[in-house]
Amino acid sequence: MGEKLIDQVEELLRETFEGARPGEGTQYLDHDSGIIPTVRKLSAEEASQRREGRPSIASHLRHMEFHLRVSHEWIAGDQSRRDWKASFLPQQVTPAEWQAIVDRIQQTRQDFLRVLRGLPADRLVAEGAGMGAIAHLAYHLGAIRQLLRPS
Repeated sequence: MGEKLIDQVEELLRETFEGARPGEGTQYLDHDSGIIPTVRKLSAEEASQRREGRPSIASHLRHMEFHLRVSHEWIAGDQSRRDWKASFLPQQVTPAEWQAIVDRIQQTRQDFLRVLRGLPADRLVAEGAGMGAIAHLAYHLGAIRQLLRPS
């Protein structure tokens, strides 16, 4: 049961990051809705823009990486307090910082899966198989996509 569950979690996380595969169905509304296809086309300047006082896309992505990292660290036993508000800062990024955030969230995805795959089946189920983290990513992906809509 544990292996099948983690395979499903891994596929949902893959789709959350990459979008649907061509010719396949999707858990999301459209096929190009993954995190990486959504943010890859943005410059650092675009990612740093704030509309109506809302967090920038860069800050959403920074927070998403933070949340995913903290999720796997928590499961692995590091339950220290974190500064959640600071995870959205800074709002603006340079081109190098933007690329680093995009790269880091992809690495954090792999780290998250490694931790989940290392859990025994009963612990994987007890931890919710990381579904809370995936739901959190989906929320922020939706927020980013809303920010990209024309005003």
